Amino acid sequence: MAFGIDDLAFYAPKLYLDIRTLAEKREIPYEKLSQGLGLHKMAVCDAHEDAATMAAEAIAELIERNGLDPRQIGRIYLGTESALDMAKPTGTYAVEMLAQRFAPRFGADCFRHCDVVDMTFACIAAVDALQNTLDWVAADRSRIGIVVASDIAKYELQSTGEYTQGAGAVAMLVKHNPRMLAIRPLFGIAMESVHDFYKPRRARFCETPVFDGQYSNLCYQNRMTEALADFRRRAVTARMFREDQFLALSERWSRMIFHLPYAFHAKRMFVEEFVEERKRKGVWENDVAKFGFVEPLATQFPDSKSFGKAQAGFFKSVSESTLYKRFVKDKLERAQRASQDTGNLYTASIFLALMSSLESDANENARLAGKRIGFVAYGSGSKAKVFEGVVQKGWETVAARFGVFEKLKNRRAIDYDQYELLHTGEQEGPVFKEEKRWGLERIGQEGVTLGARYYATM
Repeated sequence: MAFGIDDLAFYAPKLYLDIRTLAEKREIPYEKLSQGLGLHKMAVCDAHEDAATMAAEAIAELIERNGLDPRQIGRIYLGTESALDMAKPTGTYAVEMLAQRFAPRFGADCFRHCDVVDMTFACIAAVDALQNTLDWVAADRSRIGIVVASDIAKYELQSTGEYTQGAGAVAMLVKHNPRMLAIRPLFGIAMESVHDFYKPRRARFCETPVFDGQYSNLCYQNRMTEALADFRRRAVTARMFREDQFLALSERWSRMIFHLPYAFHAKRMFVEEFVEERKRKGVWENDVAKFGFVEPLATQFPDSKSFGKAQAGFFKSVSESTLYKRFVKDKLERAQRASQDTGNLYTASIFLALMSSLESDANENARLAGKRIGFVAYGSGSKAKVFEGVVQKGWETVAARFGVFEKLKNRRAIDYDQYELLHTGEQEGPVFKEEKRWGLERIGQEGVTLGARYYATM
């Protein structure tokens, strides 16, 4: 009895900032960002766009493309860390817009019996929403749910996170007998309460986080390693393989989909795990003989700092080898492509990576039916989840309609001054109004409507 992701839809803001423009303004070598991190363009929300409008656009495309009757959609769960309200779910604003559009065809109450919930756990919240919805769908073959990830990755101007910013939304149709990806209800999990990245209550509302980039990378690395180990342990319990066998996930999975704070993050994060898998498989000695890897020993160094520096150099040598580059090309590279032109999408990042990989594979006529795709999700705070899906027969027909790269191609570039006005909220009115797209029309200013948000099609 298969259930999982039947289709996906992506919405990208219509504006972008070229990373070269930001690099020149901040006096950062462009190559450091483009070749070092894989950053080319940054998706930027217009003045009238927010997490609710982007979510509504992605969901509407999913409904229209699949000819869905809104009255049959049992739930719309939103994963976001760009919430618009401390009480009222951002998802309700999105559904309010959807009701306006679909009421003429399906009635004013077409979403009346649809459950709507926001979930928050930094960048992993939409994965939490997906897992929850998979369990809900599994209990009744007639159930249809939509999971949407919508976020604006925003940092302070001139901060070390500024150049990784981005924005966008991905909506997923979750049901029985999916055409795209059947997901096994087995999740490896690792969680620890830390402060690598967070958005504390402050005297004034603030959209930007408090963060420690290096510490966050370490937390990502640790939770990922722990969640991968937990996935293997649970796989033994589920009798997916024998306890005396080692499950090399980099070989089990035909594609690997990661949360991408920047495009090249996955290939940087996975090097240590890649080496460990080669060791556990018993092939590392052959790798050393063939590629000349020299791994340092802690006993060779006077202190942990010098050992850590040597160890970093060792992993860098592995990452630059043809062995690892071949792994990246086969398993990771396609998922990076869209991220290079959007930046970080927080909760939507991992699902845009999935769409990027599948659309690229469809364009390349890859034979993925029956193959496994592995997911490595991460959310600061911190938690990682690892799970897998099996690509379904006919997947390429669905993926060919995503239009991810066409949407990214048909955007408008803005200059630095325009970017700063949008970032600081000083931009008066939209830079670009696209017909029949939703936008924030006004915000209530007094009484019982103080702060209430009202939307309309432009």
